[in-house]
Amino acid sequence: MRLSWVLVLVACTRASDKPPPGPSHKTRVARDNTGEPNTRRVDYIGPDACGECHEDEHARWSQSLHRVMNARVEEPGAVIGDFATAVSYEGGQVRFSREGGAYFMTLARGAEHVRYRVTRTIGHRGLQEYVGIEDGQPKMEPGGVRPTGGGDEVRLPFGWWPRFGGWAPQIAFDPWLETFDPYAPVRESWAERCPWCHSTYPFDQRIARSATLGVGHGLEQLVATAPATPGPIRRDRLDVAEQVTVGISCESCHLGGRAHADGAAISFLPAGVTGLPQKFADQRRSAQVVNNVCAQCHSGPSPRLADGTALRNSSEALDLGASPCTTARCTDCHDPHRADSRSDEARAVAACTHCHEALADATAARAHAGKGHDGVTCLDCHMPKIVMGIDRFVRTHRISSPDNPVLLAEGAPNACNLCHLDESTRWTAEALGVKVAAKIDPDQALGDLWLTSKSPQLRVLAAHAYARSPLGKFVDLSPGLADPVPYVRAWTKFAIDDLKHSLTKASKSR
Repeated sequence: MRLSWVLVLVACTRASDKPPPGPSHKTRVARDNTGEPNTRRVDYIGPDACGECHEDEHARWSQSLHRVMNARVEEPGAVIGDFATAVSYEGGQVRFSREGGAYFMTLARGAEHVRYRVTRTIGHRGLQEYVGIEDGQPKMEPGGVRPTGGGDEVRLPFGWWPRFGGWAPQIAFDPWLETFDPYAPVRESWAERCPWCHSTYPFDQRIARSATLGVGHGLEQLVATAPATPGPIRRDRLDVAEQVTVGISCESCHLGGRAHADGAAISFLPAGVTGLPQKFADQRRSAQVVNNVCAQCHSGPSPRLADGTALRNSSEALDLGASPCTTARCTDCHDPHRADSRSDEARAVAACTHCHEALADATAARAHAGKGHDGVTCLDCHMPKIVMGIDRFVRTHRISSPDNPVLLAEGAPNACNLCHLDESTRWTAEALGVKVAAKIDPDQALGDLWLTSKSPQLRVLAAHAYARSPLGKFVDLSPGLADPVPYVRAWTKFAIDDLKHSLTKASKSR
């Protein structure tokens, strides 16, 4: 099997990553360490204890993707990859096997040979990566660390990508890798990156990491002081031994629940934080509080447009925080307890019209959209699908309007031309009534401009826009199958598959 198609995903934030551009709408607040403690390991009780009172939420969470963002391989149903196969890659072979109840990944090329015992999974539906221990390494010490000369649990070189049709190399879904040799033993600890957003642990660890390394964009940025917990706290990697759950569970958002289980009020905020709503009901209504809870993880690095808009997933909270709609909350559209947490589009449109009440009327909404846009919603114009997700393009969370002259001047992706791919910047500017000092040929079709862009991200975006749009002229997308960038080849193939599916569907409906 030749691995010629690959995927790109947002890489996890490293300690050296700088915050992306754009305002965050965050105000640093004080913490005086009063009130019921809720950030130490002893303050956490785990999801089953929460479920004793909150049965419905616990039942929904149990079926959610949050729960399986990280899992131990021993958990029934945790592993979705085929561990009874082998693939060829770059002159070597990668074998996936199951021996008794254990899973193994063995990579061999010439004299190079490394074998890992798989210990954990990362992700479950769109992509599943694996964590493991190199065979023959000594037992783990407290804190998830191995003795000097041994190896930590590490993120393994291949992942299972269902839409790809099987196994894909790590360089395919981690675009930040500059080099990739899967046959050399991995030495970067898994605990340095992945579990910070894929598991639940005491919030004190997050505060300590943020205070020391400057990493993080969520609630930890609102806390002005270091945690009160005595003794050293690991700052460069997650203290795995202190995990509450290996996946994302209740207290990842609600913080330690022990005091609440004993009768105290629950809170999204670390104990002692002032300057923000103190009552839980008010916190749930606060966009600043709610969105900063989500921003603990949904704030990954990404290529960005001139206005800071992310083009890859996992930066949703940063994009929303930089939007002019400062009252919009993640939970207006998403239920974090639900099975997949995807937004219901009708619910999202209702969130828009909660403030823009006049547009709740269908006639007014059609008039606002303009002639010929009967099927268009608020989301299509103000949150277009320009973000590369795991295996499909999804909506941006930077709520904006397509008449941004800065983006139009650069010929950047915009809601109008994602459909009108054969139209130019001049056409779009005139249609929107905007004056633009174009930095590109104002009469070139923007679909063609993106498809031949120097940016691989825009080439992929264009291919998928052509696959979706009924208005763009037919173009030959096949050159993208020979693109020098691996993920462009992969996503071009998916765009062609989507286009064929649409054409077949349209043919049958005639």
